[in-house]
Amino acid sequence: MGKRNREKTESGMINNENEISKSLKESLLRIEEAFKDCPDLIKRKVFLNNSTEGCILYLKGIVNIDLVQRDFINPILSLKEENLTDITILGSVSASNVDCYYDFSSIITDILSGFAVFLIDGRPFAVVCKLDKYEIRSIQEPETEKNVRGPHEGFRETIESNMATLRRKIKNNNLKFKLIKVGTTMNQTVSIAYIEDIADMNLLEELNNKIEGINYDGLIPIGYIEQFITDFKLSPFPQYLATERPDKAVAGLLEGRFVIMQEGTPVVLIAPVSFFSFFQALDDYSTNWMAGSLIRTIRLLGAMLAIFLPALYIAITSFHYFMVPLDLLVPLAESRAKVPFSPIVEALILEVTLEMLREASIRLPTYIGISIGVVGGLVIGQAAVAAGIVSDLFIIIVAVTAIASFIIPSYDMGLAIRFIRFIFILSSAVFGIVGVVVSTIMLIAHLVVLESLGQPYFQPVVPLRIKDLKDVMVRVPLELLRKRPDQGNPNNDRRGR
Repeated sequence: MGKRNREKTESGMINNENEISKSLKESLLRIEEAFKDCPDLIKRKVFLNNSTEGCILYLKGIVNIDLVQRDFINPILSLKEENLTDITILGSVSASNVDCYYDFSSIITDILSGFAVFLIDGRPFAVVCKLDKYEIRSIQEPETEKNVRGPHEGFRETIESNMATLRRKIKNNNLKFKLIKVGTTMNQTVSIAYIEDIADMNLLEELNNKIEGINYDGLIPIGYIEQFITDFKLSPFPQYLATERPDKAVAGLLEGRFVIMQEGTPVVLIAPVSFFSFFQALDDYSTNWMAGSLIRTIRLLGAMLAIFLPALYIAITSFHYFMVPLDLLVPLAESRAKVPFSPIVEALILEVTLEMLREASIRLPTYIGISIGVVGGLVIGQAAVAAGIVSDLFIIIVAVTAIASFIIPSYDMGLAIRFIRFIFILSSAVFGIVGVVVSTIMLIAHLVVLESLGQPYFQPVVPLRIKDLKDVMVRVPLELLRKRPDQGNPNNDRRGR
């Protein structure tokens, strides 16, 4: 675009207001107008060969001015008058990411993106160079995604470093990154990573269109993107897998999936995924297949307990007490006799209290959060039993339910399970076991119709993919996992040669 504008300017064919003026004074006035009330814009005037005036502009704090002076400004200052052309300047500057622009809007965008811009009086172009400086935290293991035998590293907030992390792990030129600009005000960069000879290009085009179609002023966390591009917005289940772990992102890429990265956040999204993807962790594959299968089975069992256990307690104690064995019914009746509230009120009191404790432990500093979680749970639970507000048995049920929900590797899936648990509690309080059965049928039907980037969410169970069942509840030995799962619709479903 810059070259085309230059040719038209020199021929005098058009007079475009977006073009950079040959007058340095006029260009600076336009930039000052665009950056009104922006005290962090630095303007530094210089003279080339003691005659030609120039000016360097940059935003303070996001440009490495030492490198700009050494690798960008000094080579230009050493040029003679007759050599101040775009081709000569680009050939004289040793720094990378150097370009010339002839349109005014491009230099405004570059200044905001961390470029240093150099304007020369009498020249209808601007020389730009990207030598940015950002404060980047060190690589750390994600707090919410711990593992025992895998790498202890996580993504960071800069998209360039996250792309470099994937590039270090996948040394293959088929690893591609598609960049998209989002946010009408913030002008953020989003990158879609994929492996070209594995990923489905039709899904890539669909995902790209979804992200490009986002019309919003700014996307602060990557959850904004997830909510905009989700197909089933009324579903509590996450349809994109959020992670801070590069190893999990690499595993998704090798299966033909896409990794969505956003500038300013260490969290990435993996798509398409299935319901069972949220119960898988790296340790499942780092250990013996029998131990990995056991751990994964316990996770799925924990999710079922977290949903059904409180609802079954309410249904049985409210409507179907005859289903309880006599040896257990007597102590249960004695425990319930001390409680003045109905089972649903008892359940809501404890469940809401547990959710408040959980949220408090997350928001408070780590050392205080641990104390709140342990001491608060013990003290409140014991005091509630002593005061006759809740029964002993339900305290145990709530504790087991909480532990079961904690073992789910994905935070988003854990939130969905907690939300669904309240629906089951309310339906069991009104309809008993019938309410639990009907809610279960509706839950399964909902999972069956869900999709993630157009792919079935409950695959490989519905639709049935027998070969993919080898990596659902039971994880078979790696020698038998030679086929990539159909969830990502890969072009090449064979692992290895």
